[in-house]
Amino acid sequence: MKDQLTKLSLHIKHPEIDLAEVCRRLELTPSVIWRAGDERRTPKGRRLDGVRSDSYCSIELGPSTRSPPAKRIESALALLRPHRRILRKLVSTGGRISLFLGWFCDKHTGDALEHHVLGQAADLRIAIDFNVYVPDGSDKSG
Repeated sequence: MKDQLTKLSLHIKHPEIDLAEVCRRLELTPSVIWRAGDERRTPKGRRLDGVRSDSYCSIELGPSTRSPPAKRIESALALLRPHRRILRKLVSTGGRISLFLGWFCDKHTGDALEHHVLGQAADLRIAIDFNVYVPDGSDKSG
C-alpha cells in the first residue's frame, strides 16, 4: 500500500515498577522512559511543576514502513510472545501495555485484525491503540 505509512511502538505504564529493568529483560531499548516520582520535564529537558505519577516507557518497534498495520502488529506480538510471563505480571499488578500504531494515510484505506491476532494480543494482555493521521482537507477516496 503505497499511500500509507505505519509506525509502531510499545508503550508500558505502571504505577510503581522501574521499567528500565523490564526493558532490559525484554531486550528492548526505550526511546522515552521515566519512573514514578521523577521530576516532570519537557522532551527538551525543561523542568515542569510536579512529579511523575506513574512509570512509563515507549519503545520504537522499527522504522516507519509501508507494511499494513495488521502485519506490523502480528510481527510485534511474535517478538513479545517469549516474554508472556513478564507482560502478564505487569498488567496484573496495575500496569498497562499497548502497541501504539501511528497510521499515516494519504487516502481512504483499511485493514483487518483477524481473530488469531486479537487472541494473541489478549493472551499477552496487550491493548492496541490506533492513531490515524490524514492530510488536512483529505477527502480523496481510494
